[in-house]
Amino acid sequence: MLVSCSRPPEREATSCTITVRPGELLQAAIDRAPAGAVICIPSGTWTESLRVTKPLTLRGAGSTRTTVRGAQLLHSVLTIEPSGEAEGPVIVSGIQFTGARGSCSDPGGCAHGLLVAGKATVEVSDCVFSQNEGSGVTLRDRGRATIHGSTIQGNGAHGVQAVGQAEAILSSVTISGSRGSGIWLSDAARLVLATSTVTKCEGHGLWIRDRSQLTATDSTVSFCGGRGVWIRDQASASLSRCTIRGHQGTGVRCEHTADVALAACLIQQVWDGVEARDSCRIRVTECTVSAIRWDGIKLLGSTQATIRGSTISDGRGSGISIGGGAQATISHNRIHSWTAQGILALSRLSPEGEGNAMSKNGVDLVGNLSGSVRAPLRTPTLEEVRFPSPGYATLQEAVDSLHPGGRLVLEAGIYPAGITVGKPMRIEAEGVVLLTARSPSESAVISLVTGADLYLTGTALSRGSEALVLGGDARANLTDCVLSDNLRGIHASDDTTVQLLRCRISRNEQGGMWLWGKARAEVRESTFTQNAVCGIGGGGTATVSVHTCHITESGWNGGIVLRDSAQAEIQGNAIVRSYGAGIALYHGLCIGSGYRFTGRIFGGGNTFDGNYKGSVCPPELEFLAGEGGELDWRR
Repeated sequence: MLVSCSRPPEREATSCTITVRPGELLQAAIDRAPAGAVICIPSGTWTESLRVTKPLTLRGAGSTRTTVRGAQLLHSVLTIEPSGEAEGPVIVSGIQFTGARGSCSDPGGCAHGLLVAGKATVEVSDCVFSQNEGSGVTLRDRGRATIHGSTIQGNGAHGVQAVGQAEAILSSVTISGSRGSGIWLSDAARLVLATSTVTKCEGHGLWIRDRSQLTATDSTVSFCGGRGVWIRDQASASLSRCTIRGHQGTGVRCEHTADVALAACLIQQVWDGVEARDSCRIRVTECTVSAIRWDGIKLLGSTQATIRGSTISDGRGSGISIGGGAQATISHNRIHSWTAQGILALSRLSPEGEGNAMSKNGVDLVGNLSGSVRAPLRTPTLEEVRFPSPGYATLQEAVDSLHPGGRLVLEAGIYPAGITVGKPMRIEAEGVVLLTARSPSESAVISLVTGADLYLTGTALSRGSEALVLGGDARANLTDCVLSDNLRGIHASDDTTVQLLRCRISRNEQGGMWLWGKARAEVRESTFTQNAVCGIGGGGTATVSVHTCHITESGWNGGIVLRDSAQAEIQGNAIVRSYGAGIALYHGLCIGSGYRFTGRIFGGGNTFDGNYKGSVCPPELEFLAGEGGELDWRR
């Protein structure tokens, strides 16, 4: 591998062995030149397709003065492929190579500006490769190229394409306007990119695949129609102090078993800043990911990620979103100004980390993670705090200031919340108290994460994506509360527990309460009214006990809806005027396709009236209106 990525040393000017005169053929001069010759080409345009098979120098008068335009269809303007003669590099400077024409079955085309093949070694400086139907520069086999101070623009395939075991160093190079990607590496090719720019490509900025390797420093990849950098298969990429900006797709995408390291990079104005999926390994260190249209960093599949010392800010979705079986260590970052949440952890594996400074997010943490991932805004020293208070700018500051087991007293009023709780505590209302989301319908009012055990009394929660969202092993006990006018009233997953007593859950657009994973709920003497989709829904292996509740005017799925291996005890309730069935299972014709109920439901003494699709579905549940019984479809 060529190891230097700095500007090549200046060569002493060598006198011309052959000077081509206007009207003479360049190829004839190349053919008759001895190995090591210097062929000087004055200002002018030569229409030829050139082939070099021995070490020599082609020196033009400057890329704006000396032009070689392709002549033969399906041929590159300049092809360099040694034929076994004397070893040594081909040196090319001060020439524009343009106008290669003709397409072929090769995905990268055949009509390139420069084709380096075999075991050729090429040094290029002050050249332009433009308006060729293939790629600007293509390297294949074991070809090597060092390209400095040159421009590669407006080519029909890629700017630079390297395949096979080719190797290239690009420094102070501008690649722009490619119909395909700016740089495409495949097979086992290697490329070093330094102090260069890749911009305005119709495809991806950098596409790294197979077992190829990229090292990029102090370079900019901007405003391409696809992704900024796409690394896949078994490829690897290391980017340091690079800027990735303004792409239509993701800034950096890593997939399959690729390995990616990002250090001190700036990623801005893209859809997702960084996306890693499958079994990708990715490290993000001291980077800035900002002004993102959706998620800052998205981790899926069985990705392994380390995110450290970075600033992740300003986007519509989540600063960091983790799903599937992804593993993440998230430490000492600054995560702020995300509309939905700072970190969303839906992975089966709880992320690790500490010391993350978080502020101005819709809510800081949601899902299967510990509150200790987040650095508290205040040192927890108090047993009781009253709010509002001049000492606290936000409710989160007041929450953070409490010892585990502390008490927060809310005076009458309406307060923006978006609070994360990761410890035992109580919140009590004095008078009428309404807590609202920081980002209406896009973030939760209260989020409980691992370690939370919240007792909430006399409080109304409204205008959130969820009034209350629980993850990890969080517990919530709500008494005399109102959860209304959210997308979802309660969303509980993982190994969480919810208890409701004398609460009212109403007008939530996507359901009153949803239970997933191994969540458990006990609901007593509560009212669910006018919740779209359903009043109460459960899936996974969730369990719910519903006693002496009033469930009315639920959405088209029904008053109570169950799927998967959920279990429910339904006893002594009034379930009336649903737009679906009073109680419905994902089974047969009851509710849609794609899921089935394989759980257990029991109870009795319920009252059904005026449900549009009947009291129960399937009819095997009719015992719920009588003295009681059980349906057990567990496998």
